[in-house]
Amino acid sequence: MANKRANAFINHKGVTHHINMPILTWKEDGIFYIYSPFLDLTGYGTSEQEAKDSFKITLTEFVKYMENKGTTYEELKRLGWTVNEKKKRVHPPEYDQLLEDNDTFRDLTSMPGVVTDSTNIEIALA
Repeated sequence: MANKRANAFINHKGVTHHINMPILTWKEDGIFYIYSPFLDLTGYGTSEQEAKDSFKITLTEFVKYMENKGTTYEELKRLGWTVNEKKKRVHPPEYDQLLEDNDTFRDLTSMPGVVTDSTNIEIALA
């Protein structure tokens, strides 16, 4: 996949947070995949563009669901993020810690053809 960026711009109630995190991309059996180990989300499709679009939809729906249920901070904590609810700040887990805790991520990093790239993601926290 030439461009490994999967930028997503989600703004809800005027609050947006900008996050830079790695994503993994690969093609297997004719299907393109994009995976965010920091959010444990995957997008896929029969083309690179379909995979990007799928990832953006998955991310958008994930954020909307957390906001609607009021579980944004709890879910991010579950995924290993450091959360300061008073200041409305979140920080993703350290890369090495994520490798240790996330079996899928660890397995993917050892698969041939999987490429890691950094991406800019913006999510809204209400």
